[in-house]
Amino acid sequence: MLKKSIVIDAPISLVWQHLTCPKLMTAWMPGIRAMRSADGGKARLGGILVFTVRAGERESEIIAFDPGRAFALRAIDGAFTTLYRYELAPAPDGIEVSLHATCTARGLALLAGPLVRSFMRKADRWQLAYLKGEVEKARDLEARG
Repeated sequence: MLKKSIVIDAPISLVWQHLTCPKLMTAWMPGIRAMRSADGGKARLGGILVFTVRAGERESEIIAFDPGRAFALRAIDGAFTTLYRYELAPAPDGIEVSLHATCTARGLALLAGPLVRSFMRKADRWQLAYLKGEVEKARDLEARG
């Protein structure tokens, strides 16, 4: 399991946009080369996001979508299920974004579970820092007009 949080100095609407827009997500999600909504629309509860990684295309279902508050994705790949839940809350210096990520395994995949979880923690530990960088860069560009 991975639990992280960070404060982003930007309006909640800008944080939410970067957190949930498939085209913007690739800038802060390590290992994701491309991302799109399966139906071509905006992210929504029950929607499917199709993402491209080195091994090909994969899918995540949006299982929580509470604008400005919470966003969660579930990906099932064989015997592995990965959950990413992002929560937003006001903070004195901006918006606190928390990430709770888990990976579970079934059957024989249980043997590889610890290795997969270790890889996930290593790959995703910088995710929120990348998100912060992208959001604050966009905030600065908007301020310059």
